[in-house]
Amino acid sequence: MEELGMYGPNRVLELDQKPVSFGASEIITDAMAEDLVDAAVVVCEGAGTVIVTMSEVLQAIGAHMTGLYHTEPIGQIQRGLKERGSILLDRQCTIDQVKGYEVAVKAGFEKIVVTITGHRAFEARLLREMGKKCGVQPVILAVHNTGMSEEQAGILVEHCDIVWSCASKWARKMVGKRAKIQMGVSIPVFALTDMGKRLVLNRALHFEDGLVIHRAILPHLRTDRQPEPLM
Repeated sequence: MEELGMYGPNRVLELDQKPVSFGASEIITDAMAEDLVDAAVVVCEGAGTVIVTMSEVLQAIGAHMTGLYHTEPIGQIQRGLKERGSILLDRQCTIDQVKGYEVAVKAGFEKIVVTITGHRAFEARLLREMGKKCGVQPVILAVHNTGMSEEQAGILVEHCDIVWSCASKWARKMVGKRAKIQMGVSIPVFALTDMGKRLVLNRALHFEDGLVIHRAILPHLRTDRQPEPLM
């Protein structure tokens, strides 16, 4: 709140820092730089569901956002986002990622990333169904998955491109086994599709520190560095 003005009228809305090695906003930001993505449906406090087209805006919104289920209108944030080319779902801060995807498609975007949470895993199925009907398949990223159920994890496995394990036991037990690639061993990020794999590897391409890549049976975990308790 002090550094970025989050949850207030002086919110920073452009940021070029990448504080998380393989965070969702970092992966999407690098994908935008390579034209793999032209719009991202994300959630911002004070605005609700937002369609973002500028990587700096996306990073400002998502770099330090750790989960948002409800928010109230902040006029300065909403105006600032619109001035930067973002599309608001409405002025009432509605959070509806499926509706946000619909708006993005109607606005003419064709390479759309949508972030959802494991507790609303049903949105992944709806997004896939809608993508087949309209011919614009979304790239679906599941974030903030701690505490999701076995059933919800099963939905993510079938419909998501990338899933963050967070402190979820079901992400590790179910999603990890189906992953094509894993980044990290403490809080693994699992890419489940070729597109998800491409986005993760694209982030690796832009990552400035050293990385180790080797074959493994997934999930590959460091048992001494897992969150406790897993939920």
